[in-house]
Amino acid sequence: MMKNKHFISNTMNIAEECLKCLQNKNWTQLNTLLSDNQNSLELAESPTFNIFENILVDEIKRYESEVDDGNNELFIVVARIFQIHEHKESSFEMSASGEKKIARYLFDKNPQVNYAEVLTDDIDAQEFLKNHQNKVKSIIDTTRISANLNVKVGEYNDLVFDKEIFNSPQEKELFIAARKVLPDSILLPNTALSTIIDSKICKILDPQTATFFYKSTLDLCIVNSQTFYPELFIELDSSWHDIPKNNQNDIKKDKIFKKAGLKLYRLRKKENKDMAEIFELFINENYVN
Repeated sequence: MMKNKHFISNTMNIAEECLKCLQNKNWTQLNTLLSDNQNSLELAESPTFNIFENILVDEIKRYESEVDDGNNELFIVVARIFQIHEHKESSFEMSASGEKKIARYLFDKNPQVNYAEVLTDDIDAQEFLKNHQNKVKSIIDTTRISANLNVKVGEYNDLVFDKEIFNSPQEKELFIAARKVLPDSILLPNTALSTIIDSKICKILDPQTATFFYKSTLDLCIVNSQTFYPELFIELDSSWHDIPKNNQNDIKKDKIFKKAGLKLYRLRKKENKDMAEIFELFINENYVN
């Protein structure tokens, strides 16, 4: 039995068949025709195909404006045409203007490097390429740094990533004041909540608060040096905590301590007050070792 593609060649050349599919909006058949390498050979030699490639994108845009069904079949067809054109083993080749039209359509729908590379005179496409190249460079640099960190025991590396355990001067002042008043206690600055509260509490927390539990830290926890249990929980407060998003995190943290049956103290420095003095007074009034 004769194959369908041979039947098409005998009755109508491939370029005309492509035009017919375009006219009838038969995108699936169009995709099939263009996927056949023998058809691609014929199209490359057909003057009629120049008509097809020049009106393809315009026809597709017109169809999309008339039929807004959310179907991405059209994009797939055009992407397939571009893919066949770019494939090194395909004989299918569009003109420069046709290639740019199709690349522009595809880039507008889904920005990709291979589309942007065709649009050499397009500002948006070139900006996209620049950002992509910077991203690639960043990944390469990160990989190179990671490789440099892979040093043997006894060797030193030029890169240093250690930092002070305090995230702010206020946290450091709080720690110094606590150490002065409570020299025999164990002080844990910037400690994870999961270190001082049993993670089983997540079973009685809502999902968002439970997730926050594992990410959250406490500014200072005072631990009994005999029992090794935490006894006083202090969180520094500031105008930063007045921001709605940060305030939501404070609410979650308060909920965690309440559910755990623990009291969380929030301290905010007042103007013209010595912070170390305030912390020392607070610890003397609220903690008995």
